Amino acid sequence: MTEDKLLKVTLLGVKQSVKGNKFIFMGETEECPSCRLQGACLKLEKNRVYEVASVRDTIHSCAVFEEGVRTVEIFEPMYIISTGAKLAVESAIFTFTPRECDLMDCPHFNHHCLPPYLKEGEKFKIIQVFDTQVECQQGYKLKLVEAERTNNNNI
Repeated sequence: MTEDKLLKVTLLGVKQSVKGNKFIFMGETEECPSCRLQGACLKLEKNRVYEVASVRDTIHSCAVFEEGVRTVEIFEPMYIISTGAKLAVESAIFTFTPRECDLMDCPHFNHHCLPPYLKEGEKFKIIQVFDTQVECQQGYKLKLVEAERTNNNNI
């Protein structure tokens, strides 16, 4: 649902400009400083996930995207994050604190426990708690939650 989300306008590669598509903004490239459209593209927070809410028809030329870029409306989506089972309560606010873990082959490592697009110290509000407990190879008692970032002043 995007009705309660703050929408931001930016430019995105034609192939990526699909409603519902999620992407991580990786920052500017070496071609960006000389582009006349850079102000529309570079307003996003680096290493943050965004979701496309709507796509406009006009295609603009771009030195980075061979097929060009389209104007899109985007928002920051909900995140699926692991948290301590005792902290997993709907409407609770928690601070993201990565756990000590070096099991990079664990299916939860990059997706739920230590996602590279979340920063230590960010605050989240739990929207939904999922019933299943995370099978943690380190022995942590974890639950998956759907959460929204509460300190989202940059979007």
